[in-house]
Amino acid sequence: MAYIKRSRIERFNISDEVVYNLAKMTTTLLNDTQDLLRLVKWTDGESNIDTGYSTLACMLCQNAWNNIKENESKYEFVDIACEAPDINIVFVNKENGSECNRKIELKSSKSTRMPGSTIKNLNINIPLIYCLRPKYEVGPFKVRCSQYYTAMGDSDIDLFQDRTPRPWINFAKMEQDTDYMEKQKDAWIDHYAICALKRLEVPCQKSWQDDMVVVLKEKIIKDFVKSTSIEGIKKMKDELLSSD
Repeated sequence: MAYIKRSRIERFNISDEVVYNLAKMTTTLLNDTQDLLRLVKWTDGESNIDTGYSTLACMLCQNAWNNIKENESKYEFVDIACEAPDINIVFVNKENGSECNRKIELKSSKSTRMPGSTIKNLNINIPLIYCLRPKYEVGPFKVRCSQYYTAMGDSDIDLFQDRTPRPWINFAKMEQDTDYMEKQKDAWIDHYAICALKRLEVPCQKSWQDDMVVVLKEKIIKDFVKSTSIEGIKKMKDELLSSD
């Protein structure tokens, strides 16, 4: 693919929805290439490696884009180049040389759950392709795609994390039939807040966090009751009940 000098390149935009659809189509192609997935070198000694997986995914992403171009004429003049690790995509408008950079995250494991990326620099809206590798050679590879935030969280009783959070990702939670939906970067906090309250209701291994949440809950309720009139409480309660 020929590129013009960077100083002359104009920017253009490929929407997040388009990239998500491209990721879903790439996932379909990955599921249909079981023989190629079996040829991938997944480990080197005790280390997991993703070079072969990324290379295969990049090739199939290119094929997926060609399929999209065949069905949508508005992308006829847009080519892509994909590079590992993960799928780093450069969309190039052949008419004027303008470029757009996007990324699809790749994960693989023999387990349905694994540590995710550090939340500090994570775009939770990014497409994620998760390859669940078979525990035995005869088993199939199962590949799913979703936005990253859909897969976040190990369970409904996740604990707070004592450093920059690195939320687990969960293959079982991924749903690639859903449409793209934008969420704020800090939306993951809501998950941990719900889990913290849920832990008080269901049997689970006790943590110091649970005692802290009980105290926080009591203090927040007391402060709210002190600063809110009876009429105000009734109005808010009625609004909450009517919204259910």
